[in-house]
Formats: sequence, structure tokens, C-alpha cells
Amino acid sequence: MWNEEFWLPRNITWKNFLELKQKGIRLPQFNDLIYVYPLAGILYITRLLFEYCIAQSIGRLLGIQDIHQRNSRISLLGKFSESFWRFTFYLSIFIYGVIILQNKSWTWNTQDCWLNYPNHLLTDDIFWYYMIELAFYWSLIFLQFIDVKRKDFWQMFLHHIATIFLLSFSYIVNFVRIGTLVLVIHDCGDYWLESGKMAKYARAQKICNILFIIFAIVWFITRLCYYPYK
Repeated sequence: MWNEEFWLPRNITWKNFLELKQKGIRLPQFNDLIYVYPLAGILYITRLLFEYCIAQSIGRLLGIQDIHQRNSRISLLGKFSESFWRFTFYLSIFIYGVIILQNKSWTWNTQDCWLNYPNHLLTDDIFWYYMIELAFYWSLIFLQFIDVKRKDFWQMFLHHIATIFLLSFSYIVNFVRIGTLVLVIHDCGDYWLESGKMAKYARAQKICNILFIIFAIVWFITRLCYYPYK
């Protein structure tokens, strides 16, 4: 599974990572992931407080009732609150990603994601970017077992597990440069999607349609144009 010829560039071995660490060059380490679990707990508590104290209050002001639609296991207000939380997180982490990546060379020249690998210094801003993103997806898994069980439970569970595995692996082998680009590209579309859902639950159909069109455009440009060909 950890075959060097498969995972690493030519003439690079796992021993190179150890040698760089011994020279005092900060690289991602497996034990760094221990920070993810307390952060996931903090995000979990933050979500509960946010939904109860902020999202539900705003939802009621918009006229969203705490009632269940036919064949729905969660109320409209509950769906709105959940989308509001995800919108807030995705927008916040996207802004953070843009701020920390705007002065990184690999943002503007993706060849720098691979040049001089694995001698890529891990900075604090990139470290926390990864830890917070990983913690968020762990918190989603925790909440799946606490929230009302939905029809797509196992599909979303497998999605979150796959995301956590890919993020963890890319961190451990120091693929963080390309990893950060993937994260910011995905986050820039997700908050438009969640805002569209919020408009739908508030029965603002015209706004909903506009937001979903924006989401589709952003998704197409970032994931089918920028990322594959930049």
C-alpha cells in the first residue's frame, strides 16, 4: 500500500521525510492529526449553539415554521438551520483560504505544487487550514449518529470517510500545496449551494433560482476549467 514508486516522485523515498525532519525542516507529521479531534468537538458544540441561538431565530423571522413536510424526517426550520451553519462555515473557511493562499506561489503557478518536493515547509496558516477542514468533516460524522437518521445516511457517511482519508493522506505525505487548492476550489462553490437551500426553505423561489445558477457557474468554472487546466 505504501509503495514508494506509486506514491512518491522518482528518487524520493520515505527516508527523505525523516532526514528533512532531522534537519529541523517542519513537515506534516502523522501525530499532528491529534489536533483534529478536540477541534471537531469544538465545531460540534459551536454548531449546536449556532443553530439554537442564531439560525433558528433568523429562520423564524423569515417565517419558516418548525413543521415536518410529508415523508421528511426533519423539520423545515431544522433544514434551514443546518444549511445556515454549513453556509457560515464554508464561507468563513473559503475567505480564510483565499487570504492565506493569495501570496503563495503555487496558487498562481501550480507547477510549484510539485517542484522541489518533498522540501515544502509547512507553515502555521496551512497547518490550521488542514486541521479545521478535517475537524469539520469529523464533526459531520459525529452529528450523523446524533441527528435524525436520513435516507442518505450511508451515502453521506461514506462521502465523509473518503474525504477524511484523502485529506489525511495528502497531509501526511506533504501534498498540502495541491491539497489547499482543492479545498479552496470546493469551498467556493459549497456556500452558494447552501445559500440556495436556505432560500428554498424560506420559500424565496426567485432568489433560490438565482443562487443555484450562480452555484452552477462557479462549480463549472472552478472544477471543470480552473482546476484541471490551470
